[in-house]
Amino acid sequence: MSRPGIGRRISNAFTFISKPSQAPDVELSPPQPAKRYLEGFPSLSALLASDPDLQVFRRFDRLASRNLLYLQAEILDLEARLDEFDAADLEVAAAEESGWIEVTLSARCWEVFAEKANLGEERESERMKLVLQIRERLAEYQEAIIRQSNILNLENPNYRVRNAVKGWFEQNRPLVGHGRHLFNEAAKHDIVALRTQPDQDRLTIFLQNHLGYLFRSRKKGKEHASNWEGMHYFPENTIRHIVSFVSILLAALLLIGAITSLYVVVKPASRMVLLAVFTTLFAASVGLLTNSRKVDIYAATAA
Repeated sequence: MSRPGIGRRISNAFTFISKPSQAPDVELSPPQPAKRYLEGFPSLSALLASDPDLQVFRRFDRLASRNLLYLQAEILDLEARLDEFDAADLEVAAAEESGWIEVTLSARCWEVFAEKANLGEERESERMKLVLQIRERLAEYQEAIIRQSNILNLENPNYRVRNAVKGWFEQNRPLVGHGRHLFNEAAKHDIVALRTQPDQDRLTIFLQNHLGYLFRSRKKGKEHASNWEGMHYFPENTIRHIVSFVSILLAALLLIGAITSLYVVVKPASRMVLLAVFTTLFAASVGLLTNSRKVDIYAATAA
């Protein structure tokens, strides 16, 4: 995410506060008029487009599943009708009734079947219409299956993004009619994000979700619409620097503390206790300050 800074571009995240802060803004540059949007779809689309991470939309899983079920049922019906044609032809061919040679030839040669359908023979024309209908519905069904699979592979928005959009939507109520339920509580598991943040360590996630408001940007510009009430942007670089500082400091303290303690303590039993304590602290710091998997934590601790 990028936002224009003072003579450079800085990366920003955002947080939602139910009640906007009343503290005076610190103006670092001449104020620019905030762009206004008509309340409704214009303001909502402007909000979602204001940051790539805010590109969240409904999946409509229930409707998608129902559509696939309807397509399945329709194709099953078409399949049954085609089977009826085949069963009738099989009876004619088995009994060697009048015209059985033509029936057999149509079943074995596409050109003959297509020619009879084009000439307007009733049975073959009906069968051709059915075949083309099956082809159309089957392609629609397979395309819908692939699209739904791709959508399900998209990730859900994280806690911070979902709450920011949901909070703004509930506070401003831009839509009326059925649209007012777009981001309600019942839909929180039916939302998909077009872009998600890469895996982050737990400390970064905690700072962004719970303390981001403390690092909010006080500079207002025209890219922040006046009706973005309660939405605050904060620079991710600040969070990244804090996490880096804490990581370096903690790593140094653990290393120095372990060496010093083992040097000072003489008793073997006490040394074993200290070794267990520092090993536990090391594993906890790796789990907290990195996005390592469990197997990585085990490997690092064992080493």
